[in-house]
Amino acid sequence: MRRKEADFATPGAINAAAHLGALVRQARLARSWTQQGLAERARISLATLKRMESGAVEVSLGGWLAVFESLGLLPLFSMLRDPASAALLDTTRAKRARSGKRDDLDF
Repeated sequence: MRRKEADFATPGAINAAAHLGALVRQARLARSWTQQGLAERARISLATLKRMESGAVEVSLGGWLAVFESLGLLPLFSMLRDPASAALLDTTRAKRARSGKRDDLDF
């Protein structure tokens, strides 16, 4: 039996899915597209698009990306940044020991 993703989603994930679903619906309506039209453009089923717009967390990332690409919003994802991770990576890189060149090849 498949697990229901919604049963395991955190409140933050549920809120993010609802927010993204509202963005998809708003962008679709601003373009005067029907749900069926957007689903066809994104190469997903109408049922999947309806689940997305309702904020369902179980929709695959590929489906979300296809819809955002069809709406012309995919470049927005390239603007996502995580300064905390970047700082941690920089710190880790600075602490790594540099191996010196070894002259002896004794195994």
